[in-house]
Amino acid sequence: MEFKEKTVEEIGKLSSEDQTKYFADKAEHQKNELIKSFDAKIEEKTKDFLSKDEIDKVKESFNALVKDMPIKALNEYVKTIDNLKKEVKTAKELAEKIKGIAEEQGTEISKLKEGVSIPDARKKLTRDDQLKVLIDRAFKSQAFEDYKSGGFSRATGKMALDNDESGKIQLVKVVADADKSGTEKAVIPISTNHTGTVMISEIKDVVRDDTPARKKHVRDLLNVGMTRQAQIVAGQVFDYSDSLTLGAIVLAENGVAPESVFKSKENTWGIGRIANSMRISKRWFKTNGLQWVIDHVLAKLPDATYTVEDYQLLFGDDSGDNIQGLSGDAQTFDLTPNTYVATDFSSVATYNSGTQALITFAAAHGIKNGDNLVLADTTATTYDGTHTAVEVVNATQVVIDQAFTVDAGVAAWTGSSQSIFYQAIDGAQEVDVLSVVRALLAAGEYNATGHVVNPQQTIQMGLLKATDENYLNIQKDANGEVVGVGGLPIATTTAVPAGKFFSGDFSRNGAELLEYTPLSISFVEDGTTAKANEILVVIEEEIIFPIYNPFWFIYGKFADAKTQLETT
Repeated sequence: MEFKEKTVEEIGKLSSEDQTKYFADKAEHQKNELIKSFDAKIEEKTKDFLSKDEIDKVKESFNALVKDMPIKALNEYVKTIDNLKKEVKTAKELAEKIKGIAEEQGTEISKLKEGVSIPDARKKLTRDDQLKVLIDRAFKSQAFEDYKSGGFSRATGKMALDNDESGKIQLVKVVADADKSGTEKAVIPISTNHTGTVMISEIKDVVRDDTPARKKHVRDLLNVGMTRQAQIVAGQVFDYSDSLTLGAIVLAENGVAPESVFKSKENTWGIGRIANSMRISKRWFKTNGLQWVIDHVLAKLPDATYTVEDYQLLFGDDSGDNIQGLSGDAQTFDLTPNTYVATDFSSVATYNSGTQALITFAAAHGIKNGDNLVLADTTATTYDGTHTAVEVVNATQVVIDQAFTVDAGVAAWTGSSQSIFYQAIDGAQEVDVLSVVRALLAAGEYNATGHVVNPQQTIQMGLLKATDENYLNIQKDANGEVVGVGGLPIATTTAVPAGKFFSGDFSRNGAELLEYTPLSISFVEDGTTAKANEILVVIEEEIIFPIYNPFWFIYGKFADAKTQLETT
C-alpha cells in the first residue's frame, strides 16, 4: 500500500498503536525514497561508462549497508554519488572510484562515528537486558578468567558493553579518556537576559532509546547521550512569562524594539555516581559452578541499581550527592486563579474600532490565550463581570469582547483570571487531569509526547465506569490497563508513586541524560574480602541530568489536580 502523509490533526486522532505504526511506515517510506534517489543517481551518472551488471553490483553493494541505517545517515549516504571526481576519464577508473567511495562512505556511515554516541549495545537493549548481558559477559570474560586463575588477586578493570566493527555486542574495558579533563569552547550567551559568564555545553549525539510507551525505566523515555565532561554548564530557561510572543510588538518604522522576556541563566549540572556491590564466596565457584553464581548476582543487584537511578531522575533533590530530578524543575500543575488588586491595571483603550477594549496591566498578567478574566470595581461597573475567551496580545496586554467606554478610574480596578478548566469538570478523574495537562502544555506552545504514571494508575483508570455501570470508552490493552489518553501514550513505571504523574515532551532537548561513565562491572579483592575468602562485585555508572527547559514538563498529584478541576 502506498504511504500517505497525514496532517498534525489527523495524527492526533490516531490511537497510540496507530501513531506508532504510522511513524514506522513513514520512516520506511522515507528510507525507500532515499534509496530510490541514490539508485537513480547511480544509473544517470554511470550509464555511459558502466554496464548494467556493473551498475547493479554497485547498487547492491551500497543497498546492503542501509538495512538498519537511520534517516539522518541515509541523507548523507545518498550524497555519496556527488563525490565522484570529474577528472576520472575511463569506465574502469570510474567503476573503481565508485566502489572506493562506496566502501569508504558505507563503512563510516555504518559505524556512525559522529563524536560521542551511545553504542547500539546500550542503546537498543532494555535496562534490564543491559545489566544481565553485562554480568553474564563479565563473568565469562577472559579478564575474569585471568583474575580467577591468578587467585582473585587485586582487581579487574571496569568492563562495559560496546559494539565491535560488525555491530555485535562485546565487552570493553572502561579506560580514562584524556579528553575528559579538557574544556569545551565558550559560546555567546543566548540573550541579554542570560546570567553567568560562560556556557560550556556538549549537547550533541542525542538519540532516543525508544518511544514513550509501556517502558519500565525512566531512561527509556529520555534523550540519552554520552559526554566527556565532568559537568555540563549551559543555559537553562528560567522565565518564560510570554511564551507566545516573547515580548514582540508591532512597531512604527522607527519604533524601538522591546526586550524579550525569554530569560536564561547559566546552570551547572554535576555528576551523580550510582554504585552497588555484592560479596561472593570463592567457594561458590567450585561448589555451585559459574552459572549459578551469575544467576545469584542477577537476582540481587539489578533492582537496587534500577531503583536508585529512576528515583534520582525523577525525585533527586540536588542536595548532598543527589542530582536534580525532574520533579524539582518541572512546572507544577496549578490552576489557582491569578488575582489582581488596585494599581495592577494600567489603562483601558479602544480596539477594533471600539467594538473591543484593550486592557494593559502594570506587570505580567499570567493569562493564557482563551482564559476567563473577571473584573470588578470599574467606574459605574462598566466592565464588571466575567469576560470569556480573552485574547492575549502579549505579557501585559489582553483584549476583551466588550465595547470600549472611557474609564478614568482604571487604577482602582480589581479582578482575577482563571483557566477555562478551573472548577469546570463534573466528576473529574485521572483521565481528565492528563487531558488537561496536555492542553496546558499546548497553551504554552509545547507539544507533549506522553505521560508517565504508576502501573496501578493505569489499572485504576481502566476500571472507571459511567453512570450506567459500563466501562468508559478509554483506550486499554488486553490486560485492562489504559495505554493512551487524548492520543498520547502512557508510560508506566513503579518509579512514579501511585497518585503522581509527569507529562511533557520527553523526545526533545528539554532534558537529556548523559553518561560520563557507562554502566560497568568490576571484580575486587582487598584485605577484608581476602580474609573472608570472598570477592567483591561492583556495579556503577556516572550520569549527568541537565534539564535545559523546565517549561516542557508538568508534575503533580492527581488528587490536587482533580480538586482544581472539579465543579463546586
